[in-house]
Amino acid sequence: MDEMNEPDERARPPALTPVDEAMLARNHTLFEIVEAALIDIVARYPIDDPGGLLRDALFLRGIADRLVDQAVIVERELGSSWTAIGNAAGTSKQTAHERWNTKVGAWAMMGRQRNGIARGPADPAEHARNLDEWLAGLTGEAPGGISRVLTSLRDEAARQEANDRRAEVKHLERRSEELRLECDKAYRAAMEAVGTDAVEEKNAVWAARHFARAEVYDRLAAVEEPAAAEHRRRAAQLRTLAEEILRRDSDAPATTQNGALQ
Repeated sequence: MDEMNEPDERARPPALTPVDEAMLARNHTLFEIVEAALIDIVARYPIDDPGGLLRDALFLRGIADRLVDQAVIVERELGSSWTAIGNAAGTSKQTAHERWNTKVGAWAMMGRQRNGIARGPADPAEHARNLDEWLAGLTGEAPGGISRVLTSLRDEAARQEANDRRAEVKHLERRSEELRLECDKAYRAAMEAVGTDAVEEKNAVWAARHFARAEVYDRLAAVEEPAAAEHRRRAAQLRTLAEEILRRDSDAPATTQNGALQ
C-alpha cells in the first residue's frame, strides 16, 4: 500500500460494516482478475519475449492467491469457523488456522476496512459505483450488481455501529498497551520486594494488572469477532500468569518476567 496516498483518518468517508468492506475488497480483486484475463486473451506475445506467457500466468496466480485470502476473511466476517474453512480447503482446522490466521489478523489491524486508494477509491460508495458500471458494461445488465449485496451502503445505523466498534477497538488496544507497561512496572517492583514483607502486596498488584489486561482482551473478543479466538487465548494466558504470580512463594526469586507478555 502506498502510505503517501493514505487518506487522513478524519477525512476518510464512513466505512461500511466489516463484512461489506471485505466483500467490496474481494469484488475489486475479481475485477482485477477478469481485466487481467481479458488482456491476456488478446495479447500478442512477440517471439523476442521468451517467458512472457509464464510471467503473465504467474501474475494472474498472484491475484488469485489474494482472492483466496480475501475469501477466508469474508468467511470469518460471516462467522465461519476454522473447521468449516479447513473443510472447504480440504485440510484440517489447525492447518487452515496456521495458513490464514495472520491474514485475518492483518485485516483486523487495518480496522477491518479497506485502506488507502491503491485498489479502488477510499469512499466505499464511489468504489461500489465504479464496479457497478464495470459489471454492467461487461454483462449488459442494469447497474447495481455490486452495490446491491452491500447492504450497509443503505443502512446508516449499521455503518455507525460498525464504526463505533472500530473506535472501541482502538481504545481497547491503547488500554492494553498501557496495562502492559504497568505490568512491566509492577514486575520490577515485585522483584525489588523479594525477601521483604512487601512482596505479597507487590505480587498482588502485579497479578491485578494481568487480570485487568485479560478483561480488555475479553472485550476485544466481543467486538472484533474474526480475531475473537486469539483475543480469548491471550486473555486466558494473562489469567494463568496472574494466578501463577499469586501462588508464588514470597521468598522465591523470579526466573522470568511474566509481566512482559506482549
